[in-house]
Amino acid sequence: MTRSVRCALLLGMFIAPAAFAASQDVTTVQGEVIDPSSYLREGRHGPDAEESMYDAVDGGQSLALLDDKGQTVYLFLASIPGEDPNQLVYEYAGQKVKVTGTVYERAGLTGLVATSVEPLTPTGQAPAKTGTTPVEP
Repeated sequence: MTRSVRCALLLGMFIAPAAFAASQDVTTVQGEVIDPSSYLREGRHGPDAEESMYDAVDGGQSLALLDDKGQTVYLFLASIPGEDPNQLVYEYAGQKVKVTGTVYERAGLTGLVATSVEPLTPTGQAPAKTGTTPVEP
C-alpha cells in the first residue's frame, strides 16, 4: 500500500466514526406538531389547522415539529424506509408535544426520527401521571 492510501485509511478510521456519532445524538424537543406545507405557504398552525393537517397526512404528507421558539421546523423521518414517519405523532396534530429522538441536519434541512412523544398541557408541562388503578366489579 502506498503511504498516501495508508494515511487516508487511518484518517477515515478516526473521522468517519466521529461524524457518525455526532448525527446519532438523542435529544428532546418541545413544540407543536404541524403540517409543514401549510405552515411554510400560509403560516397556518395550531388547532385551527388541525382538520387540514389530517387531510394532508391522509394524502401522504409527512408531519413536522415547530419548536417552541419558532426557529426550527423538524421534519418527522422514518427510521427505516417504508415506515410511517407520522406513526407516533398522528394523534397530536396541532398540539404541543415533547418529542425524544435522533436529529439529522443536512443542506439546511432538519429531520427528527421520533422514539417517543408525550403531549404537553398549555403550560408546556407533561400532564401529571395519576396512580389510580381501575376498580374491578
